[in-house]
Amino acid sequence: MNSVDETVGDFFSEDLLKEARDITFDVIKAVSKKITPGMNEQDGKILLKNFLKEFGIEKQWHPAQIRFGSNTVLPFGEKGDPGIVLKENDLFFFDLGLIYHDHEGDVGRPFVLGSDSEMNRCCKDVEEIWGEVRNYWKENNASGSELYSFAQKCAKKRDWILNLKKANGHRIADFPHSARSRGSIEAFEEKPASNRWILEIQICHPDRRWGAFFEDLLN
Repeated sequence: MNSVDETVGDFFSEDLLKEARDITFDVIKAVSKKITPGMNEQDGKILLKNFLKEFGIEKQWHPAQIRFGSNTVLPFGEKGDPGIVLKENDLFFFDLGLIYHDHEGDVGRPFVLGSDSEMNRCCKDVEEIWGEVRNYWKENNASGSELYSFAQKCAKKRDWILNLKKANGHRIADFPHSARSRGSIEAFEEKPASNRWILEIQICHPDRRWGAFFEDLLN
C-alpha cells in the first residue's frame, strides 16, 4: 500500500507507541550530554551505539541521523560532509527511529554549543514553531497540508527558512508502518489523528549554513 492513511496493525498499542517515543527521547538526551567540541559525526555514532546497548535497543526502523554544523541544513538521508568537526559555538541534532516492543519511536532534537545568539535562537525557535503547529492542529480541523502552510508562516515571521524536503511529517505505528501506509502529513487532506503521525520541523538560517530540527509524536 502506497497511499496515505491511518491504518495500524492488529496488535497496535498507543501506550507502547508512547513508550517507544519516551525511550527514544531518553537515548537522545543521554547521548547529547556526551557531545563536545572537537567531535565529528562518527564520534557521535559510536556514542549512540554504546547507549543503544545500555538501553537494550536492538533495532531501528530508520537509520540514525546525527548532524553536526553545516550538515544540519541537509534533508533526511542525504550524505553529509564527513569531515565536519563541532566548534565551540555550533549546532547539532539527533533524529532517531528506535523500535521498542515492536512499536516505532521517532524523535528529533537540536542542541547548541556556546553562546552564539542566533544559534541559540534557532534551537529555541524550532521548538516553539513545532509547538505552535501542534496547537494549531489541536484547535482547528486543519488538514496535514494546512499544518505545513501554517508552519511556513511561523518560520517566516521569525526570519527562518522552513525546509520541507523530507521534513514534512509522516506516519508512525507498530513496526513496520510502511507495510500499510506511506506518505507525508503534507499530502494528507484530512485532520491527522492523534498518535498516528510525526510532526517534523526543520529550519535553516537564510544566510549562514546551519539550522535546527525538531520532531515528535502528535498527540
